[in-house]
Amino acid sequence: MYSFKQFLSFAAATAVIGALSFSASAATFSHEEVKAALEGTISKVKASIVALESGADKDTVADLVSDAKQQQKDIENNDLDVKRQHAGKRLNTAWKAARGGDLQLAGESLKDALARYEEMQKIYVSSH
Repeated sequence: MYSFKQFLSFAAATAVIGALSFSASAATFSHEEVKAALEGTISKVKASIVALESGADKDTVADLVSDAKQQQKDIENNDLDVKRQHAGKRLNTAWKAARGGDLQLAGESLKDALARYEEMQKIYVSSH
């Protein structure tokens, strides 16, 4: 019984240390990686807007927005986190609207997201 309690204590301590180590290592993105993520996200949002304005179907627009949503996850910077979350919400609105066929709302949300990501890029470049 005593060794089982030791085992549980050891397992719990290992899990806590592992969780702390992961979150510490997850936040170590270099300047180049954050800058590339910002540029990639902006590029993908612009591609989504171009496709939308060119008359692409809703599935194509939704796929392009989904790519932008994935790319923006790599913008790991504590100073930009809240702004990234707000811009990400606009991408999510655009994605849902595109999937639902409301391309006007998708376009408005994409343009709003683009403005937010471009603002984030200016802030990041000026502070680094």
